[in-house]
Amino acid sequence: MRPVVFVRVADMQYYQGITDQDVPVNGGSYVKDTGLAHECYNFQPVVQDGEDHEKCLGFFMMIGGKGVEQLHIEKMPGCEAFKHEDSVEGVTVVFVSRALSSKNMRVVGFYKDAVAYRYPQFMEFSGGYCQQYQFEARKENCVLLPYSERFSNSEWYVPSSTSKYSDFGFGRSHAWFAGSKGASEKECQYVEKMLSAIDNYQGENWMGRGK
Repeated sequence: MRPVVFVRVADMQYYQGITDQDVPVNGGSYVKDTGLAHECYNFQPVVQDGEDHEKCLGFFMMIGGKGVEQLHIEKMPGCEAFKHEDSVEGVTVVFVSRALSSKNMRVVGFYKDAVAYRYPQFMEFSGGYCQQYQFEARKENCVLLPYSERFSNSEWYVPSSTSKYSDFGFGRSHAWFAGSKGASEKECQYVEKMLSAIDNYQGENWMGRGK
């Protein structure tokens, strides 16, 4: 299985910045208290200084760690040897949220062939805004699912290990290293099915639609 990680973010329609019509919800205490969320730009293509292509910068809130926050990239399938590396390439990043009207989590979008960083990265924009991120991928490898697609198709359902109906899925952490070492056959089958859905998706891409 190729490297993959599921990460939980606040729910939005477009992830192109916070607007009156698109505000982050279900993003934890920080989002609730401030109304802000770095993930609000997860599907806003940018060009970094010195590069000639557009890319997306993906953020999720890391919680529960001690000391310096880090994404344990060595926990992703096939990445056990990267315990001391600061990044890994070729990662599929699956962004997941729960809408206010839903009891279940759904995939909102994904990056293919992304770079995943162990420690938070930062990009400063004109005006002084600094974007924090853990993933980056070329624009052409990023897909934001239409809002209705996230709920109308069962293949985008994401389980929770705290549910009585599933023995695998998200726990308290906002990162789920699905299909990693020690995963059950049922979990691995779920991940393979999700990766197939991602690879074969030919539907509309909402990236850029929110502007």
